[in-house]
Amino acid sequence: MTNRPALPIVAAATVALGLAAQSATAHNALSSMYAPAGYTQDLEMRVYHGCKGSPVKAVRVKIPEQVTRVNIEYSRDWEIETRMRKLPKPITMEGGVVISETIDEIIWKNPKSPLPANGRYEAFRFRASLPNTPGAILYFRTINVCEKGEEPYIDLPKVQFDANSPDVRAQLTRLMTATPFPSPFLILEKPARPQYPFDLPAPK
Repeated sequence: MTNRPALPIVAAATVALGLAAQSATAHNALSSMYAPAGYTQDLEMRVYHGCKGSPVKAVRVKIPEQVTRVNIEYSRDWEIETRMRKLPKPITMEGGVVISETIDEIIWKNPKSPLPANGRYEAFRFRASLPNTPGAILYFRTINVCEKGEEPYIDLPKVQFDANSPDVRAQLTRLMTATPFPSPFLILEKPARPQYPFDLPAPK
């Protein structure tokens, strides 16, 4: 484990850069920005480029506090480090498993070969138990650590957005265009049906 400080919480910058709409996909972003609330969902963080021409040698992802359980897909190309945080109280999960802490940060590092600075992207996969709060927006702040420099995709809105708001698209557009480093986000939607065709015991 390294002694690197935890990811900071930074408010969204206010400098307008006039980025084109398609530039949003050049930021770090989840492959899908929507997920059913309350689901255990497979997520994929995509990193599209390095730091001003420098290859990526590590990627750090901060897990939102609302997410209580995370599993990380095995990688043959990257070492995976985790940092934990204590839960306010222990939770009993499926199968009677009791957890008192959960993953707070995932760090993929020391790849067999660094992610090229341009022209390629890589996906970093993990599974998260999402809160059952339709309309909430979760922010997965990330940092690309490059051979030279870093790019911190950690900028957050100044106020919490509600996906049920009629102007949420405009709000998110402003977030994506007001700063070069907006945090990746996930919008929680009301599920059309239960995730499983059987009942699971509720967490205690």
